[in-house]
Amino acid sequence: MRHPTRMVSLLLLLVLLLLGGIIALPLIPEASADADRGDWAARIAEMDRALARGETAAVTEAWREAYVAAHVSRGWPGMLAVGDAALRAGRATETPDVFEPRARRAYRTALLRAQRQASSDGVLAAGEAFGRLGDRDAERLAKAEAAKLSRRAEDAARRRARAF
Repeated sequence: MRHPTRMVSLLLLLVLLLLGGIIALPLIPEASADADRGDWAARIAEMDRALARGETAAVTEAWREAYVAAHVSRGWPGMLAVGDAALRAGRATETPDVFEPRARRAYRTALLRAQRQASSDGVLAAGEAFGRLGDRDAERLAKAEAAKLSRRAEDAARRRARAF
């Protein structure tokens, strides 16, 4: 006799959870690329304002927030912008030994994302960023990868045109 009661209770709990999910779903905000871009871009702007005021702690905090926002965005442009911001912060605060590794990490993430998205522009931009760090090997490899991605895109476009 206990077993059917337990089964009914579990079924009722499952229905309540399902209804709660249906009610809560419309309340979850939609993610958009523009919102993501605005978030990391706004944080970089905050960092630049802190740089202008000479507030080193605020620079570091704003850069960290920009990094997190760019990381969450899943795109390569934000990571490149955060890497560039790290280099600016390092120069302005005279702490390149702190900020250059951060820039390198952001550029590496941007490169990997651009490769995953088959973006020759993104791979090329990341390669140029590595060049600004003085990493000629990474720059050269990224340029070769960008050329390869461009050839693949052109080949795919030709195949689509022939099939049309």
